[in-house]
Amino acid sequence: MNNEKEKNNKNHKEEPIREEEKEEPCCPECAGKEKKDDYNALWEKYMRTCADFTNARKRWDRDREELIKFSTSSLIRDLLIVLDESEQALKMVKEHGNIEEIIKGLEMAYNNFVNLLKKRGLTPIESIGRFFDPHLHEIIATKEVDDVTDKPLVLEEIQKGYMLEDKVLRPSKVIVGIEKQNVENKEEKKEEKEDKTKDNNSQNKDSI
Repeated sequence: MNNEKEKNNKNHKEEPIREEEKEEPCCPECAGKEKKDDYNALWEKYMRTCADFTNARKRWDRDREELIKFSTSSLIRDLLIVLDESEQALKMVKEHGNIEEIIKGLEMAYNNFVNLLKKRGLTPIESIGRFFDPHLHEIIATKEVDDVTDKPLVLEEIQKGYMLEDKVLRPSKVIVGIEKQNVENKEEKKEEKEDKTKDNNSQNKDSI
């Protein structure tokens, strides 16, 4: 009796374990229904994903608008000091009219304003006496000079330029010096031009 049980157990262990097979649809109608259900499930999932993305984009847009709106708040708060000093200077003008006190108040407001901008990364472009740099300077006019240099020098500054960190915020408008053209040089260049014109005309005649 025990031998028979052992044989049955042995035969039971040797049988391969079969994975559960997916039931096949019994008819074409059932197969079409299953495909339709799968499609509807995927479509609902897609629509939920689109809705989540749309809501997230709206939140991003609102956050960006808030950031842009209040990005200058710290700068404006610092500028209030300059505004207060300007109002104080105007008050002194109306009440006293003391020129020295007015100048002193204006200089104080100006210096505080410059220091504030320096803290924000603004620095003036040094121009006068420097070689002309097209990246930093904009030529407004030229003046003839006796001294000749390899590069034109900046003689005057019409409008100061500024750098914001390492970028040019506004180039300086300047007047640069060029080589002075005296009468003799002008006559020599005029004669050279006439000689070149005669040579070109003679060459054209020979070729004909």
